[in-house]
Amino acid sequence: MSLLVDNPIINSPFEEPARHWAYEDGQPVLKAGRRPAGYYLKARTRGTQTAILEEQFVPLDLVNELRERVRGWRERGYPGVTPITRQLLNHWNRPDRERKLYFCQREAAETLIWLLEASPAEKQGLAIPKDNGLRRYACKMATGSGKTVVMGMVIAWQVLNKLANSQDRRFSDAVLMVCPNVTIRERLQVLLPWKPGNYYEKFELVPRAMIERLQQGRFQITNWHLFQPKDDSRSRSVVQRGPESDAAFCRRVLRDLGSKQNILVINDEGHHAYRPAPLAPEVKGRLSPEEIAEREEATIWVSGLDRIAAVRGINLCADFSATPFYIKGSGYEEGAPFPWIISDFGLVDAIECGMVKIPRVPVDDNTGALIPK
Repeated sequence: MSLLVDNPIINSPFEEPARHWAYEDGQPVLKAGRRPAGYYLKARTRGTQTAILEEQFVPLDLVNELRERVRGWRERGYPGVTPITRQLLNHWNRPDRERKLYFCQREAAETLIWLLEASPAEKQGLAIPKDNGLRRYACKMATGSGKTVVMGMVIAWQVLNKLANSQDRRFSDAVLMVCPNVTIRERLQVLLPWKPGNYYEKFELVPRAMIERLQQGRFQITNWHLFQPKDDSRSRSVVQRGPESDAAFCRRVLRDLGSKQNILVINDEGHHAYRPAPLAPEVKGRLSPEEIAEREEATIWVSGLDRIAAVRGINLCADFSATPFYIKGSGYEEGAPFPWIISDFGLVDAIECGMVKIPRVPVDDNTGALIPK
C-alpha cells in the first residue's frame, strides 16, 4: 500500500495554507482548507493476544480558535493597535518587499500582538492557562520555518513601542533571551541590533530609519545554566551570605539589563523549560539518568523565570520550539502539548508550503542489482 504523493508541495509559503493532504484509510487525499492544529497520541489498546498501537488525533482547540480570531482581526485591518505596531505590520506585509516573510512567521507575531493589543471584546471567552501563575505563550514552529526571525519581529515590536511610550506596561525595552546551550547562544547574536548581519536589517524586520532607535533597548542573551542558585553556606569565606536572595539572583542574572523591570523574556527551545509534576518515590526510582537530568534542567530554568517575575516583573514570556510537548519522565502524559501553545505551524505544514526539505525514508535494497533503489 503506497502512501506516496507526486507533489507534496501544494501551498505558497507566503500565504495562509489553502489545501492540505489528509490520510483516509491509509491513503493521502487532497482536501481544501487549512489543516486543523493538533497532535497525535499513541493509544495502546490490548486485544486477546497482542497490543496494538493506534494513533489518535487530538485537536489544539485554543490554537484553532485563535487562528479564526486573528484572521478576522487581520482582515479588518488590525483595529486597536498602536501607531508603531501598525507601521511594523504594514512593513512586514508590504507586497514589494525584497525578502518576503513567510505566512507562518507573520501569523505567529500577529497572534502575540493580538493577545496584548486587541480589545477586551475581541478576547471575550478566551482562556489561556497560566504556568503556575507565570503567563507564557508558546509558538510552535517547525525546524526550518524561521522562528529566530519571529523572535526578532517580537523584540522589535516590544522595544520600539516601549521607547515610543515608556508608560505603556504592555511593552518592554529590556529583553532577556534564554537558551539551552552555547551553540544556540552564539546563533542568537543575530538578534542584537548593533551586530553586523543582524536579522533586523538582513530580513528587513524594521524600517531602516528605526534601526538606531531599536539599538536603544537593553538586550541580554544567556544560557539557562546561569539560573543555577548560588549558596555559599559551605564556603570557607569569612563572610557567608547563605542562599542567594531573589533580589541578588536578579542582580547577578540580569547584569546586562541593569535595574530594568517589566522584562520581555524569549525562551528559545522553550520545551526545555517546564514545571515537572511531582512524582511518587516508586515512579522517580524508575527514571533513567537522562530523564532525571531533563527534570533538573527544566526546574532550574522555570524557577529562574519565577524569581525574575517576582522581583523585576515579566510583561511577556514567549516560548519558541518545534516540539513544545512534555517528555517522558516529566510526570505528565508523554507527548502532551504545553497548554499555553497559541500558534502552530508543524513540519507537515512546512513541507506542504515548500519551506523545508522533504524527509527521506531509507529502504534496504538487498536485491543485488547493480544500481540500488
